[in-house]
Amino acid sequence: MQRLLRFSERIFKTDMRYVARGGFWLTVGQAFALISSLGLSVAFANLLPKEVYGNYKFILSIAGLLGSLALTGMGSVVIQAVARGHEGTAAIVSKHYLRFGSAVTIASLALSIYYYVGGGTNIALGILIAGVTLPLSGAWGLYSGVLSGRKDFKHSTLFWIYGQATSVAALIITAKYSHNFVALVAVYYFSNILTAYITYRYIIYKFKPNTLEDASMVGYGKHISLMNFFGTLANQLDKILVFHFLGAAPLAVYTFAFAIPEQIKGSYKNLFNIALPRYAELAPEKLRASIIDKTIRLTIVSVLIVVVYILLSPYLFLLLFPKYLDSVFYSQIYILGLIAIPGISLFGTYFQVKKATATLYKLNILSNIATIVLTIILISKWGIKGAVIENGLSWFIMLAINGFYFARDRDTRGTGPGQGGPVIDQTLVGVGEPK
Repeated sequence: MQRLLRFSERIFKTDMRYVARGGFWLTVGQAFALISSLGLSVAFANLLPKEVYGNYKFILSIAGLLGSLALTGMGSVVIQAVARGHEGTAAIVSKHYLRFGSAVTIASLALSIYYYVGGGTNIALGILIAGVTLPLSGAWGLYSGVLSGRKDFKHSTLFWIYGQATSVAALIITAKYSHNFVALVAVYYFSNILTAYITYRYIIYKFKPNTLEDASMVGYGKHISLMNFFGTLANQLDKILVFHFLGAAPLAVYTFAFAIPEQIKGSYKNLFNIALPRYAELAPEKLRASIIDKTIRLTIVSVLIVVVYILLSPYLFLLLFPKYLDSVFYSQIYILGLIAIPGISLFGTYFQVKKATATLYKLNILSNIATIVLTIILISKWGIKGAVIENGLSWFIMLAINGFYFARDRDTRGTGPGQGGPVIDQTLVGVGEPK
């Protein structure tokens, strides 16, 4: 086995022993994510009317936008700080998250009043539930970064599975016995807050993080959070506009168009938990070489995945979502954006590890302005078709912008602690969250 791993290291130029250790639990997590999320989608597709599901997704989109008012960039900050031995940073950023989280609650209250006055009592109640619970679950959830930063992928995956299983089971049971979308929203957010708190308490009790702090990471996390706000706005705006222009049922059709593609994209994102601690340790010149190599390899893999999905999607929908066959064509368009994800994510990760804040701001502002403009124009003009076209275009525009700035950046001097690292590239892939 060791001989095989050493041989694969020469082929893939990656620390395959590290990948094998974390890769098993990564595979377990990915498999469970696919099965549980797909199972939930199948349950919703067959148990809920389209209008109920559309209203539920609308509230989650509004809540996602509200949640961006908190310090959403602190999760990756905790992972990077812990990877460098500063585990007490989790406590610092958790307190900052709670303070900023009050803005989420205030904004949700204001928005709830707006919808209540307009006659949308249930929408108002759902938004208020999300706004009250998000700050707490977010703050406690930051502690899972301690395990990822320690490269303890076993416990990190097990805790994630526990939270996911609890939420999915509760939602399926609720959908079976109730068609009230407010009940679904309440179950979703209160199950999240319960599992986040239990995980937080167990990590403190069992793993006893040290008290070493890196206060400088807090300011950096605030910059990342501000950038995430524009990304979240761009990411949620399509669902919100589809709901307002077309209604709840069309939003349900649009949502199922990316139900499976989002699971595929999620598999890429999960790899970030393995890669980020290694990227934080890697020497700058090796980091750049790794980014280029992994972008090429993963883009080729993405193209193959896209082709296979386009061919299989009609049969998958017929089997899993027979009430949503009108989503198939939209889903085939949507999946094309997957080709751009490796480049977007890896180039962005490169600048994040280098703490190139000015460049990150440029990347986010330019990419998200383009996405927001496309979203407004194309959805107002072509409805759902415009929404899925916008998604593909925005991904490739982001790839072009990220690639341009990556090509311009040739400075590999002292940006991280990994000077003099091993010859073998010890990264796999890191994925942020492109739209």
